[in-house]
Amino acid sequence: MGDEDDTQEFLQELLAPFGVGHQKRVAGLGFRVQQEEGDGEGLTESKFAPLPPLVIDADGLNVLAKLENWPKLLPENTILTPHPVEFGRLTGLEREVIQADRVGLALRYAAEWSAVVVLKGAFTVIAAPDGRATVSPFASAALATAGTGDVLAGAIAGLLAQGIAPYEAAVAGVWLHGWAGTHEQPERGNIASDVVDNLAVALQVAMESGR
Repeated sequence: MGDEDDTQEFLQELLAPFGVGHQKRVAGLGFRVQQEEGDGEGLTESKFAPLPPLVIDADGLNVLAKLENWPKLLPENTILTPHPVEFGRLTGLEREVIQADRVGLALRYAAEWSAVVVLKGAFTVIAAPDGRATVSPFASAALATAGTGDVLAGAIAGLLAQGIAPYEAAVAGVWLHGWAGTHEQPERGNIASDVVDNLAVALQVAMESGR
């Protein structure tokens, strides 16, 4: 967002394209919330009602955190992909508390928010509102470089677009992202585009192994 844009105008522009002909969307990639007061003012359930299932990441999550009763505004089958700091903004919990009970808190708030929660970090937790949870086997600094979270959100949205159910799409997206970010790393170290390049290989590995 530029300094001249207020958040309400930004949200209206963001939501405007989510009409006929679109099935899956990612909200939040590349956003930068700058206005401290009034963020999300005027955002109502009626404005969210037409939206398809969403993957909400980055400052899309920070905008939600400024709204009252924001879980009631979410479309059905929304997937939230916070890292611990963003999860803290959504819940009001300190980072240390979150990290001490990642699985339990992801499950608790997935049920409370009626959304799939992907709590990123080492051994990312994927939690569904119905009580299912999966912990990623991957923990690598290569998965925390700039832009890799965007790759994860895009991978999950791509799987959703193939008709995969939200929880399963999130689990598969996290696995593919984790594998792609920790295998065939260049000597200089991974950047986000390397993870993208490895996604096709990760998908082939998953299919061959029957995952």
